[in-house]
Parts: sequence; C-alpha cells; structure tokens
Amino acid sequence: MNFLNTTYPTQDSRPDYICIDKACLVLRTAVTNNSWDMWHQTTRFIVDSYHYTNHSAKDTLCSTWCNPAPTDGSAPNLVVMARDKKGNLYWKRAFNTQACEQLNSWLGGFESILKCMTIGNFNWFLHTMLFYHTRYVIEKQKRKQDKKQSNLNGSDDDDSDDDSDSDDNDT
Repeated sequence: MNFLNTTYPTQDSRPDYICIDKACLVLRTAVTNNSWDMWHQTTRFIVDSYHYTNHSAKDTLCSTWCNPAPTDGSAPNLVVMARDKKGNLYWKRAFNTQACEQLNSWLGGFESILKCMTIGNFNWFLHTMLFYHTRYVIEKQKRKQDKKQSNLNGSDDDDSDDDSDSDDNDT
C-alpha cells in the first residue's frame, strides 16, 4: 500500500482499476490498515484473469471484489456485450489482462539491463523496445490473418513454418 500511496498520492491521480496478481491480498491489507476508506471511492483492485481462476474458487473476498469480469454491472468498463459467430450475445472481457501478463514477463528479461540505466536511458530503451515489440506483434497478427484468408480462399500453398515435409531419414 505504501507504493500505491506514493505513486497515487491524491484521489485525482488514482486510476479506476489496478490489476495485480494478488489484488485480493492488497485489498485485504487496505481493509486491515484502514487505508481502504481512501481508496474505495476511486479505485477497484482486480486480479488478472490468468490468476483469477486460482483465487476465486476458494476466496469469497476475491471472487466478490477482485473479479476481472463481473457480470453484475458493478464494473461496466471491464466487460462488454459481444456477439459470437451465430449472432448470440455474450459477456466478454474488455481487457486482455493475460496479454499484459505476457508483456510484463517479456520485459522482465531486460531487468538486469534496465536496473543499471539512468532514468533517461531507461525511458528511451523501454519505449524503443515496446515500439519494436508492438511492430513485431502486429506483423505476426497480419501474417496469421493473411494465412487464414489464404486458406479460406482455397489456396493450395502451404506457408507453414514447420518442416514436416522434410525427410530427416535421408542418408
């Protein structure tokens, strides 16, 4: 809570949501040390969807207050109505917290480099890496979509990356 109070010292500076692996523990701490009174008016602590399944089954506080996709209307910015392929409506998470988790994991690989940098170099390096990573992800999605479209159009070209056609038994 000290980190959050330092990072967001005023109600105006606080985000609507803070997504963290152990949000239920943060919430429990806030309630225990009476800082929840300052936070509940502005911010909701949610567990990322990857960790939520492990938390929610056995923790009523977590499933009630830290749900990343409540369908009771308590957090309308976290869930939206979408249509499936048959046109049926269903609740869908508005944010992909697992993608955030994967990005943080990828960034963790640069931790030893980043810890030695000045603030200016840190910001430049991080922004540059995020820029290139975003370009890579978008290009990968485009290739996947192009391949899918090609398969739908009945193309016989196989652009797969695997080498299953090669014969490793040649002598």
